[in-house]
Amino acid sequence: MKLGVFAIKNLAQHKVRTILTLLSIVAAVAVLFTLLSFNQGYEAALKDQLQQMGVHIMAVPMGCPFESATLILKGGKIPAYLDMSVMEQIDQIDGIQIAAPSLMHGLIRPEEGRTDIFLGIDERMLTLKNWWKIKGSFFKKNNDIILGYNAALVELAEVGDQIYLPEYDKTFNVVGILESTGTQDDGFFYIPLATAQALFGQEHKITHIQIRVKDPAQADAIAGQLQNIDGLSVLTTAELMGTMLSLMGSAKTLIFSIVLIAIVISTLGVLNTVLMSVFERTREIGIMRATGAAKRHIFALIWLETLSLSLIGGTLGIVIALIGAGQIETVIKRFLPIAPQGSIVSLDPGNLLLCLAFILGIGVFAGLYPAYKAATANPIQTLRKE
Repeated sequence: MKLGVFAIKNLAQHKVRTILTLLSIVAAVAVLFTLLSFNQGYEAALKDQLQQMGVHIMAVPMGCPFESATLILKGGKIPAYLDMSVMEQIDQIDGIQIAAPSLMHGLIRPEEGRTDIFLGIDERMLTLKNWWKIKGSFFKKNNDIILGYNAALVELAEVGDQIYLPEYDKTFNVVGILESTGTQDDGFFYIPLATAQALFGQEHKITHIQIRVKDPAQADAIAGQLQNIDGLSVLTTAELMGTMLSLMGSAKTLIFSIVLIAIVISTLGVLNTVLMSVFERTREIGIMRATGAAKRHIFALIWLETLSLSLIGGTLGIVIALIGAGQIETVIKRFLPIAPQGSIVSLDPGNLLLCLAFILGIGVFAGLYPAYKAATANPIQTLRKE
């Protein structure tokens, strides 16, 4: 009988102990693989989303710029406003290609369990986001509305339909629908900036200004000039991404520490399972040695049991992580301050191989002592004890 088959059969003789050990390995590998995948996926998705915004600098009301930027990206309610007069000062700064003001306002729909985010914009937004493709046309009248791709799906609306806002007794005509961009832009309801200011009681007010510079290398220098404008906080997208990744890094350090503890527990579990198996099979090992089995055969047999436990547990852990990736991603997005629209879990084959190699390394390490213990047992003394 081949040693590999013999090793599997030995593990099957102690089903409960083997299953418990496998479960600890499965849990550790599944979490490790998910974290590695999330680490790559979140950074790539956040970088893509910020790049797709076509924005180098975001100007928000005085306060914490990171909080305001997060609220804007998530569609939250802004606690303060900017006066439109700041646009005159911004337009005078050399190096700015386009500065697009916006007014964001959320309408809560408790009966439908959602919040509709209205964004007041003007033609400058089309220049800023020149990759937008709109089915229909841009605003021609004050009561025109353009729906983001997802907003149109929620409203089941087409170009030519009407949308009524009972809170303001206002009817809008759908003149355009934004084709899917894969960003937060898909979820907004776009109306003319002047209409939004009048409708929401914020005359001559805006919530933020998105700025694109002619030379991205000069973004920091231009941001420094913008900081001199009263009441304005400025944040570059590079700073925003760096801060978000730094915050996520702190959280991941804590989670990786927990995973490390789980891996140590799994290693001890493997060591305990195999070592107990060796103690319980002293007679069997003694008979094998007395009938001609070499030390290397005993060592290989016990070591194969350890590697089999690790490989089976690691494979099952990765399979479970792959199957549950979608559900895990949904849960993670609920707790992220900025959750990109795209996938934040990158199922990289490299991570798969890394996890398998890692758990096999644990198997190799955990199996050394039990294998050595079994291989060096004196067959005569073993049989005499039995």
